Amino acid sequence: MYLTVLKEWFNYIFPFVIIYFLLFNTIQHYKLLKSSKGNPRAFFTNYMLWFGVKLGLNLTFILVYVLLNRAQALSFVLFFAFCYIVYTIYEVIALIKSLNAGNVK
Repeated sequence: MYLTVLKEWFNYIFPFVIIYFLLFNTIQHYKLLKSSKGNPRAFFTNYMLWFGVKLGLNLTFILVYVLLNRAQALSFVLFFAFCYIVYTIYEVIALIKSLNAGNVK
């Protein structure tokens, strides 16, 4: 669909953005579940640390791309924001299910 109807909005970095979110969130999820085994304070501290790191990396990634490629900045920012929202919702739901079910190993 992007290569036909929405061709002017397509950006070839889109698949790499999805891979970036997939890899980073997989590592983050694993580390958070690992830290939840012990002290609840440690889990909260780790969650806030990962949230800050994720926010900083994402903002840096967006700023660098927008400064280097202003022609496709709008489509990139909209796609990145969409991916961020989707992966954040998924992350919260997955963490809640894992912590409530006691599937932490």
